[in-house]
Amino acid sequence: MFRHSFILIICLLIGLTSNGQKKYSIKSKKAIKNYEAAAETYRQMDNVESLKYLEQAVEKSPKFIEAWLFMADVLHETGETQKEIAAYLKAIEISPDFFSNVHFNLGNAYLKIGEYEKAQKKYKDFLAIHKISSRNKALAKSNLKNCQFALEAISNPVDFNPENLGETVNSKFDEYWPSLTADEELLVFTRLVGDEKEVTIKRQEDFYYSYKQDSLWLPSKPLSTVINTAKNEGAQSITADGKYMYFTACSRPDGYGRCDIYYSVKEGSEWSTPINLGKPINSKGWEAQPSISADGQELYFVSNRKSGKGKMDIWHSRLIEIQANGKPRWTQPENLSINSSKNEMSPFIHAGNRYLVFSSDGLTGMGGYDLFKTELDEDQKWSEPVNMGYPINTYHDEVGLVVTARGDKAYFSSDRLEGKGKDIFSFDMPIELQPPSVSWLKGNVLDAKTRKPIYASLMLIDLQNKDTISQIKSDRKNGNYLVCLPAGRDYLFSAKADDYLFYSDHFEMLDQKKKTDPQILDINLSRVEKGSEIVLRNVFFELDSWEILPKSEIELEYLFDLLLKNEEWKIEIGGHTDNSGSEDHNISLSNKRAKAVCDFLISSGIDKDRLQFKGYGASQPIATNDSEKGRSVNRRTEFKILEK
Repeated sequence: MFRHSFILIICLLIGLTSNGQKKYSIKSKKAIKNYEAAAETYRQMDNVESLKYLEQAVEKSPKFIEAWLFMADVLHETGETQKEIAAYLKAIEISPDFFSNVHFNLGNAYLKIGEYEKAQKKYKDFLAIHKISSRNKALAKSNLKNCQFALEAISNPVDFNPENLGETVNSKFDEYWPSLTADEELLVFTRLVGDEKEVTIKRQEDFYYSYKQDSLWLPSKPLSTVINTAKNEGAQSITADGKYMYFTACSRPDGYGRCDIYYSVKEGSEWSTPINLGKPINSKGWEAQPSISADGQELYFVSNRKSGKGKMDIWHSRLIEIQANGKPRWTQPENLSINSSKNEMSPFIHAGNRYLVFSSDGLTGMGGYDLFKTELDEDQKWSEPVNMGYPINTYHDEVGLVVTARGDKAYFSSDRLEGKGKDIFSFDMPIELQPPSVSWLKGNVLDAKTRKPIYASLMLIDLQNKDTISQIKSDRKNGNYLVCLPAGRDYLFSAKADDYLFYSDHFEMLDQKKKTDPQILDINLSRVEKGSEIVLRNVFFELDSWEILPKSEIELEYLFDLLLKNEEWKIEIGGHTDNSGSEDHNISLSNKRAKAVCDFLISSGIDKDRLQFKGYGASQPIATNDSEKGRSVNRRTEFKILEK
């Protein structure tokens, strides 16, 4: 809270007579003496003593309006809003015209506790005054809009039934800033350890985690002794697979400003030593509250750097590369168009990378910080922010909300609900506020023969526009992975590792409104050796034709690159069909399709003597032909190493 009040009170309320003596509205010397003692203790930053002297002043002279106004101002700083209101009302009762800003200040106090109708009246009273500052006039008009919005929002509440996550997560301490993996099985949060009433215990922020088992959260534990230190760590964000965590740490020896953003990597069950992201993410300013995208490619954060639009702004940067030293390199951060002239905080980018939740005290809302949502349109521009409504938003500050990948549930912390200080809650997202659903795929990358884990690169590509949607690595120690699948796209999914043939799969999720069930998929990679073969699941043909569809190009380029790097290889392209149609027709069709793939490779520069093709028709099914799903699996193109 800024200590601007004393200057305001002294300059506006204490005039000087022609001989330099102070002039007050009352004559009681004892009251004036107490008032001036209050002013002195206020200068010394002692609000408690200042209030004692002011109470004595108004006790000696109940109509001492300067003392009532000064008292209201000090009470504003101490956060005693009800007493502040009472002091302002007493001053107005004595003289409503003595100090015009009293109506503005009283409106602010009413707004702070959600007394919207009373606040509305006081702002109108203030705006009716002829001579008022242009700054306060603009603020009063803005807050009047907040009152009007709040009253309308309360009359039209959104569905909101929060549930406390329970004692396995929440403790007697404050818990806040939840972050989740896409499968909702790992929760990481910040805990403020230490009781502020016990002066012997230092208050300290640390990270804790909890795993979900059979729909219940297990007892929480400290995240890592490598990350948690004797200093504060907070405001963390984790990638969808839980392998990367970005967080805020302040006043560290390697810091660039007061607070910086750090990151840590998880391998197996261990977290690495945190590293400062450095420039251009961190600056001499204040950087905090990171939100990392599901795939770790996009970073949103808050900063007060000088080039911003408001006081605190949300910024966005993209990952350029992971350097040889393992440190990520980021683009120059961009200021988001949704920033106001005041403060935007706690960004959260949803797993689909197109839906952003944030807090703002500069946009029309319920007062203080409200939660808003915005979405990227087809032109990659953020839409006009939408207030998430009452009672998600109230006259309290709402900061920090995350939404699950499926988009149907949100997690947040609050001390306005029944709990033990700040607790973490979840609630079902109102349908009208839900982001497009994002499914996920997870499993392990394994050696096809030994079943040992493999460190592999995994890519998710949009087959229509060839955009890389996600690029991740499997875990070095256990081979596990998780990748998000936003709805509305047709995907190629691949896995590559040194000394292994690549793996490819296909996921069609064109219906944006459909919630697709997550899948468990273990990927078995075959070593590069004679006889090894893979299914080319992203080679497509026109119906009952051998004409290759354009969206097959990415997969065929994979195969071309593989043959280009291994010039000694000779391979066979095999074509397969389901059991629809006659045997002769299926043999002919599958043969022509296999030949079409060979022709593509030859036209791209592969020696024809290295290639063979054969059509097997329906003779080698790998799934049942009794269902459309099985038949679609059987319609395939395969690649086999004949010589190497």
